Amino acid sequence: MLESLLRPKRAEKNIWDVFLIAIVFSVIGVVFAVQIFPAQASVFSVSLITMMFLPFFQKLFEVEERKDYKLHKNIFLRHRLLFSVFVLFFLGLVIALSFLYVFFPQVRGAFNMQEDWYRSQGRTITGHVTASEDFSLFLINNTQVLLMVFILSTIFGAGAVFILVWNASVIAVYVGFVINSFIRSGVSYEIAYVLGVPVGLGSVALHGIPEIAAYFVAALAGGMLSVAILREKLKGHFEKIFIDSIIFLVLAEVLIILAAFIEAYA
Repeated sequence: MLESLLRPKRAEKNIWDVFLIAIVFSVIGVVFAVQIFPAQASVFSVSLITMMFLPFFQKLFEVEERKDYKLHKNIFLRHRLLFSVFVLFFLGLVIALSFLYVFFPQVRGAFNMQEDWYRSQGRTITGHVTASEDFSLFLINNTQVLLMVFILSTIFGAGAVFILVWNASVIAVYVGFVINSFIRSGVSYEIAYVLGVPVGLGSVALHGIPEIAAYFVAALAGGMLSVAILREKLKGHFEKIFIDSIIFLVLAEVLIILAAFIEAYA
């Protein structure tokens, strides 16, 4: 029933439906995860949100694969809908999950793994490491995630949505840290949230935008290739889709290099 709330044609007519549905699915995923599997709520909430979005993204990749290459010469204009969907999908997750993290401490168990990730990263980043080693570390780690996104999308179609949801939850927890810092300084919860969301997102935007964009592009590349393999059976315009996928994958790695450079030296 839930998957019927959002369809590619409906998203194309009103793209902001994706943002609203992402908020609804986030709340449902977290609440059910905490109630059913409280000890593993971090993973289960991400899994539930992913499951609810999989049918939509799978259908969306099929729509993108059928795009008329003669009418859409520019590769970016051809897939602008999917890029817009990814952005609003990601923002909706971050907004909803950060809100739950701050205002509903009873569901804080759904963010234990994300908090552990930040604690481990804190130990690594504050260690005695040179900038060049930081760059190599960021580049290698992010490239590995990028390849995982591409492979999952190629094998499972919309499978990379899981990694995108996980990354959104990690950023949401960071935004929650920023909001809580405002609250501890004496700012009201409401004002802290209004201030904390843009400040939190802004503080990771410099390197976060190219990094997350890279994962979007890799997911698009793998998802389209997966659908093309199944539907085109190595004929039709499969070659054009394959070229599009390679172009997107190369672009994604360029964005990863840029993000690693900014994170290490900025």
